[in-house]
Amino acid sequence: MPLGQVPEAVQRLLDGSVDAAVIVDQQHRVLYRNAAYEAYTGRKPRALRLAVEADTPCYDLFPLEICREQCLMKSAVANKKPLRMDEVRARRGDGEEVTLIVTATPLEGGLTIETYRDVTAEARVQRRYHALMAREQHAKEKLERAVEARTRELSRAHEQLALNEKLSSLGRLVAGIAHELNNPINFVYGNVDFLGDYFRQLLKLVDIYESSLSLPEEVRAVADVYKSEIDYDFLRRDWERLLRSVRAGAERTAAIVTDLKTFSRPQVGNLEDVDLVAGLETTLNLLAPLLRDGVSVERDFWPLPLVRCRGGQVQQVLMNLLTNAVQACGAAGVVRVAVSSDGAGVRLTVRDSGPGVPDEVRGHIFDPFFTTKDVGEGTGLGLAISSRIVKAHGGRLELVSPPGEGAEFLVWLPLLPPPDA
Repeated sequence: MPLGQVPEAVQRLLDGSVDAAVIVDQQHRVLYRNAAYEAYTGRKPRALRLAVEADTPCYDLFPLEICREQCLMKSAVANKKPLRMDEVRARRGDGEEVTLIVTATPLEGGLTIETYRDVTAEARVQRRYHALMAREQHAKEKLERAVEARTRELSRAHEQLALNEKLSSLGRLVAGIAHELNNPINFVYGNVDFLGDYFRQLLKLVDIYESSLSLPEEVRAVADVYKSEIDYDFLRRDWERLLRSVRAGAERTAAIVTDLKTFSRPQVGNLEDVDLVAGLETTLNLLAPLLRDGVSVERDFWPLPLVRCRGGQVQQVLMNLLTNAVQACGAAGVVRVAVSSDGAGVRLTVRDSGPGVPDEVRGHIFDPFFTTKDVGEGTGLGLAISSRIVKAHGGRLELVSPPGEGAEFLVWLPLLPPPDA
């Protein structure tokens, strides 16, 4: 195709350009090319000249990535204005992949100037910059998530420490009260037998006086009147039963004091071998006031090996589960407690006859401060703390009952805790 169709001024301008340039017609025939374009094709001068003279289309001489989808030259002519496209990929004749800024400027007669500016280095820098920014953004988001998670952990740890301190203070208070109660209870319990002996001796003395023939009649008459006033015959029949009641009450109080002292041991202490069955009995004894509404407790206890754990913490778990079960089943309800061993650990289940746990709250049952009780009746910490305690001992605490069938909680504890317990 003769160069005469291309304005001479345009040719001189493009000859001096460092950007590759080519002028094509509507049939994609090359009418002009500068030296930079010839270098992009990778063809030798004679081979390139012959290809141009044979009307080889521009997209075969130097194919651009966009040529497969759209022709920038056709779009520029159709819109009658210059068009530009950034970051167009192409492969030079020597096989090197380049990134170009391609412009297409329509001329008179249906011709179009296309220029190609090599921005491969800049594009690589931009890609590296964007990749670096993406990595930094990802690292920032990851750090923010880690900080947020750590903040939540610290908040929970602070709440746990505050609660542990309250529990520790409460334990010391209960232990002190139990110790103070122990002395008067021992005094009552230890003197019941002496009181019984003294009463028997006094009654024997009264019998001696009554059997005396030398007792004046007027004195005997006065004594008979007084005996009638105090219901002497009933008193003689009832005093031993009364003393037995005092003894039973003292024994019961002494047992409660003992259970309080056991339960008030420090919540965080050394690991020790614990009899969970004895711990359950102690906890049930302490819960006796809650069982006055006709709530019955069914026990399915089997001999268990000793479990190495922190007894005070495990006792707290048992108290939380049993208290929740008693409160959930209501009046005349049933709480079933079962224990067994599988060789590697012990299994304890607490089931109540209450309404069960609704399906919509099952996923939150162990969340801190989540409670289904009325305001002022629950803190929402019992199950959350119990779950942490069990996990810290290498065990698990699960809600195993289906919705609507009464709540059943399973506690499994290993016989030996993990080294970091």
